[in-house]
Amino acid sequence: MKKTLILLIMIVMGATLLVAETSDGYTEWDDGILYWKSDDGKFATRMDARIYFNGAYFFNDTEHILSNQTNIRKARFALKVKFWDVWHAEWDINVSKEYLEVEDMFIRFSGFQNSHIKFGNFKMALGLNELTSSRFLTFCERAYAMSAFETDRRLGLEYSYWKKFGVLNANFRGDLFGQGCEIEFESDYEKEVDETGNGVAARLVLAPEFDDILIHTGFASAMRKPDDESKEAEFKTEPETKIGDIEFLDTGTIKDVDYTLKFGLEGAFRYKNICLQAEYITAKVARIHNQKEANFGGGYAFISWIITGEQRPWELDSGEFGQVIPKSNKTGAWELAARYSYLNLTDEDAKIYGGKANNYTFGLNWYANPNLKFQLNYTMVDNSKNADSDGDYDGNYDFNYIQGMVVVNF
Repeated sequence: MKKTLILLIMIVMGATLLVAETSDGYTEWDDGILYWKSDDGKFATRMDARIYFNGAYFFNDTEHILSNQTNIRKARFALKVKFWDVWHAEWDINVSKEYLEVEDMFIRFSGFQNSHIKFGNFKMALGLNELTSSRFLTFCERAYAMSAFETDRRLGLEYSYWKKFGVLNANFRGDLFGQGCEIEFESDYEKEVDETGNGVAARLVLAPEFDDILIHTGFASAMRKPDDESKEAEFKTEPETKIGDIEFLDTGTIKDVDYTLKFGLEGAFRYKNICLQAEYITAKVARIHNQKEANFGGGYAFISWIITGEQRPWELDSGEFGQVIPKSNKTGAWELAARYSYLNLTDEDAKIYGGKANNYTFGLNWYANPNLKFQLNYTMVDNSKNADSDGDYDGNYDFNYIQGMVVVNF
């Protein structure tokens, strides 16, 4: 109850700020987003509310261990503010029945040409699929490797630079980060261990563009120490759906960890309304006490075709693909897509058997308008004998499922 009250107070404060700005400025509707802007352009505010309705039905679930469900996948509310022309701030939370989860929460200075400095809680620079906003994903969920090896949001400091050199687009991000920014409760005030989960990350994207053709190439790496002096790490993931909530691929707790080092390669080819995208990520676990280091890897490749002719935009300042905007808000934009993804969390030399899996997904998307997207995925899951949820189930458990997602944002 107390947390809900705090949330309502913050929303009312944000709404008050919006109303205050309209007195000396104007409102602007841009691709489904309502902005409040000052006359001199130095101040602007927008809300970012998102609701994700999700559901899935499983086939060939012979042991009845998966659960057919519908749920609210995410419910997020954010305020995004520009003030004094060169300063920006974002306040973003995800709401659940039990707690408020901190998402993007940062300040950013953009007073330099083609660059910014950002401090706060945000995603670290690793993986095109991971960095792409969930509002813009081609499939209902991110691919295996992105889920298992995500660096996710951490409390950190970032410098980013981007520029167009003729036909060549370039984007660089460098991050220094600590642990995740959680809402702190009284029980956390007197921790007996230091927060030591620090690290660094960097990403370079080069994307030459020729008329209707764009070629995206990216390289990224992230090094991270274990959180709270635990000397432990674990990689695990569900079969590209949060419904059922069983992480068949799971290394279990890896002990005596010094640090983890991830390296990613990403590529994309866009020709008009057709887009190919692929990534591969490796994760090395360096260990102490003469323990054998462990190595894991995974990746994906997909093709998408927007049959109504819209093009997936590419954004220079982020080095990512953006939102598909329908040409018509009556018929919307329609997209067909197919993805293959692979993950290997087994390293026999290190005696870690987290399992392997291949997924094949076929998708249909309807972008009804800039504020509403309907997604339908059919996925075939091929698990190995060690894909047993760290021993909780039998391996080689293959199944199929159909999953739907409705994304509302305003």
